[in-house]
Amino acid sequence: MRGSHADVRRRGLNARPILGIVREERVDSPAAQRFARFTERIRELLPQPLQRVIPVTFIGYAIINGSAFALDMLFLSIIARIVELPYSVSFSIGYALASIYAFFLNRWLNFREHGDLGKQSGKYTFVIVSNYLIWIVGFASLLDLWGVQIQVARVIAACLEGIYIYLLLRLWVFPRHREEILPDEVDADAV
Repeated sequence: MRGSHADVRRRGLNARPILGIVREERVDSPAAQRFARFTERIRELLPQPLQRVIPVTFIGYAIINGSAFALDMLFLSIIARIVELPYSVSFSIGYALASIYAFFLNRWLNFREHGDLGKQSGKYTFVIVSNYLIWIVGFASLLDLWGVQIQVARVIAACLEGIYIYLLLRLWVFPRHREEILPDEVDADAV
């Protein structure tokens, strides 16, 4: 897109004039830049073979969605005990609230996307509903039929759903249309 320096800055973009044409470039927030550096440091602690196959965004996803799971459990406890709703309703409300939290943090801090919020949230809703039906209800029910202990079944389903959600976030909800911005490329003065 093209525009004047003032127009581009007003929309929260960084203006970079090239041959007299002002091109806009998205600028990540300082919090997103710090989160990127933090996840990169964690990745550097991994053994070298794992560093080549585990993307930085997977580490960020694991941190954010791990905290979302803790938040889900907190919501579940509060809703089930204080409001005294049936488990299925309490479970669904907790899952929905934690999913909203995870969407916004992944969008802002981890994938650092600035695209169409409506389109992204619609895709994310599909991912979360399909995850719920496929892995939480469907696969967990199958494991129950096979006689797998409930906690073991939940852990297996959680691992599979984590991979499922990450892949759909990375490839469909927040696809990379720009090169990966490594933390060492971020302007130190911006933070």
